[in-house]
Amino acid sequence: MKQFYSRWSIQRSYLTYPFDNQTIYWPGGKDFEFTRKIENFNYDGSWYAANDFAASEHGGTHIDAPYHFFATGQHVGQIPLDKLIVPLIIADISSKVNDDPNFVLYKHHLDYLLNDNMGKPCLIVFKFGWGKFAKDKKKYLGIKSDGQLNFPGLSAEVAEWITSSYKNVVGIGVDVASVDPGANNDFPVHKILTKAGLYMIENVHFEREIPDHGCTALALPMKIALGTGAPLRFVAVCPKQSPEHV
Repeated sequence: MKQFYSRWSIQRSYLTYPFDNQTIYWPGGKDFEFTRKIENFNYDGSWYAANDFAASEHGGTHIDAPYHFFATGQHVGQIPLDKLIVPLIIADISSKVNDDPNFVLYKHHLDYLLNDNMGKPCLIVFKFGWGKFAKDKKKYLGIKSDGQLNFPGLSAEVAEWITSSYKNVVGIGVDVASVDPGANNDFPVHKILTKAGLYMIENVHFEREIPDHGCTALALPMKIALGTGAPLRFVAVCPKQSPEHV
């Protein structure tokens, strides 16, 4: 048998947390509620199962539609596929964050990270390295005794810079609970991005390392027609050189 190397094979990286009773939701939103309704064998021996679920739009790995913070923005059901299946850019800033819940991302932190990857329409995901705390809701959200949240996020400066300088960017993602820092209750980043027509993806799950560019994002939300947000199945499809055998 002969060994040869195909030019490309495909690697998929799943960027979505499962939805279950551990899913983190924005405070005040309805947690994920899963109800087993029917699980049994029928008279002919066949199996049938059906369940109910209910939850807030904004929890777990989910999308924020432009309408979330902009009255004339698109609802989830109006976001076209050509904005949801796009090149993916990962800006890994975790070494700068260094587990600091007070970290706010400014332009000077990015250095060269975005300079060479900004041609076609694309989705940028900022990796703060916060996923390590996802199993501890209090730590992940930085919940203080007075209810105030505390986790890293983007600055209004970065949001303004992206929306004014990079018209090809269709969405912004983060591996924290909000694009805005937890301690900022005015949500300036949400307001800037949604006014410019961008969607946002929050609570991205980095289950493995993926390249900073060269992958395609499949960001496919539940198509809630009038949704301000929706649960999201988020996948990166990446080319990978690897041997194949015949």
